[in-house]
Amino acid sequence: MNIIFVSELADKALIDYLNTRGSVILVPKDDRFESRTSSHPDLVISIIDDTLIIDEHAHSNIYKQLDVLGVPYVVGSSRLAAVYPQDIAYNAVITKDFLIHNLDYTDSLLLMHSTDTHKNLIHVKQGYTKCSTVVVKDDTVITADQGIYKAAKDLMNVLIIQPGHVLLGGEEIGFLGGASASFDDTVVFHGDLSKHPDFLRIATFLEEAHKNLHYFTEFPLTDIGSILIFRHQDKINEENRSNQKHVNIPIFISHEGCPNDCVFCNQRKITAKANAMTLPEVSEQIQTYYSTLDDKTYIEIAFFGGSFTGIDTGLQENYLKLAYEYKKAGKIQAIRLSTRPDYITRDILDRLKHYEVDTIELGVQSLEEEVLKASNRGHLVSDVYEAVRLIRAYGFRLGIQLMVGLPEDTKERAILSSKLTALLKPEFVRIYPTLVIKETELLELYKQGKYQPLSLETAVDWTKGMYQVFLTSQIPVIRMGLQPTDLIAEGKEVLYGPFHPAFRQLVESSYFLDYVRRMLSEHRVITDEPAVIKILCNPKDLSQVIGHKRRNLIELKSDYPNIMIVADHSIKQMSLQYMLTYK
Repeated sequence: MNIIFVSELADKALIDYLNTRGSVILVPKDDRFESRTSSHPDLVISIIDDTLIIDEHAHSNIYKQLDVLGVPYVVGSSRLAAVYPQDIAYNAVITKDFLIHNLDYTDSLLLMHSTDTHKNLIHVKQGYTKCSTVVVKDDTVITADQGIYKAAKDLMNVLIIQPGHVLLGGEEIGFLGGASASFDDTVVFHGDLSKHPDFLRIATFLEEAHKNLHYFTEFPLTDIGSILIFRHQDKINEENRSNQKHVNIPIFISHEGCPNDCVFCNQRKITAKANAMTLPEVSEQIQTYYSTLDDKTYIEIAFFGGSFTGIDTGLQENYLKLAYEYKKAGKIQAIRLSTRPDYITRDILDRLKHYEVDTIELGVQSLEEEVLKASNRGHLVSDVYEAVRLIRAYGFRLGIQLMVGLPEDTKERAILSSKLTALLKPEFVRIYPTLVIKETELLELYKQGKYQPLSLETAVDWTKGMYQVFLTSQIPVIRMGLQPTDLIAEGKEVLYGPFHPAFRQLVESSYFLDYVRRMLSEHRVITDEPAVIKILCNPKDLSQVIGHKRRNLIELKSDYPNIMIVADHSIKQMSLQYMLTYK
């Protein structure tokens, strides 16, 4: 399904046409920008690698329409204003292989992702490159800007045309890119393209690119900001397969295969396993779990604890053969493993493919170089992107593990790592707060005063920000916090840091508290409202909305004495509605 963003000032003829090509979202005026361009979509929205990036202060109607349609997005955080160049952060030409923009002012998220995915970065003086360019195909564009033409002509197929001849605010100072939309089969222009002096050259250029041409003779060619087309595909959340019970049979390989000790890590302490499990132990573990399950359960053998692809090749093969035998016999449905980004190669992936491994989880931890270095991870951000590229090329499902509160981490860095992770489109994510464990370098850094673990309150707040990124981008977070065991508890192996047995509930409760307050504030529900305020939530979210130890309800009642929280099956998970009932 196409989601089409177009200015609310677009002519009705164009809007009617666009409605035949997808779901249209009219972009309202934004008071931050000058009146002629205030509703231009390309000032607040970018599309990069099939992901929507939307400025965090974009008009709320855009977000509301996306939420109704169930469309995922990532929130950008550039500080926009009316004065050039403070309005150009998102106005970049972005294709599969290219980023064309004034790179001094490009939104940091767009620039970092483009750099890490090795797009060709083309720096030009023009800040409004998206407005200035008709993107016909990934490597084929039309522009009237000489700077864009000169910078891109040796790398792309570029048609240079005469400037002007496009209205903007009643003057012929508009850009042709700001009066166009490019579908897979057709390029559409907002107005009468036939009056443009280069009409025949443009028509021929599009024909050679195997694109149809559509325009409107009823009104002049007018710049309304680029018409943006997001190709949305509904995602199937395989981590929550309908009502089928899903069970992992965990096989902990401890520190086997890991090439170094990260400052936070002591896997032998966490798993209580000093040596790798023998094949008989693995087989016994599988049989023990299997004997308790029925044939309606989705069963997955999961190799956790270390860097599976770094262990001795012979041992890898033995583990995989055993798992593969269970899968081939129909006793299990899937195999997953976890490893490091720098332990992914084509040879390794060939082996995993041979034994029908389904899912690879990468211990990424952070996508900030400073954090990786300070944590002694032993790999670079570039290793993550290369590993993801190979995993995708081989068709494996991808999971990414992140940590919050590592050395040199900040809330801003943690959230940026989450946004960059969302752009990689993993099937799921895990988030772990950093804990200080016995016999680790992190403990020594703590003793020396060189590391301070996050408080529980701070860890919840940072993780909540990360969680919100994955909620809006519709990437499941299948775990937050370490699972409590006899060893993983405060005062045992965990000495310091934000450990809590209900860490996920704390994060989700904090999220819902913010949600309720924001919702009531936006709708101007007053604190002395005589009505009963009913907060409606999905039954599965009821305890989180009420809060850990009823904290949310207690806090809300201090401002809204007549508030109550009610379970309602019609409300989708992680969403809320409210209603007022007068006595």
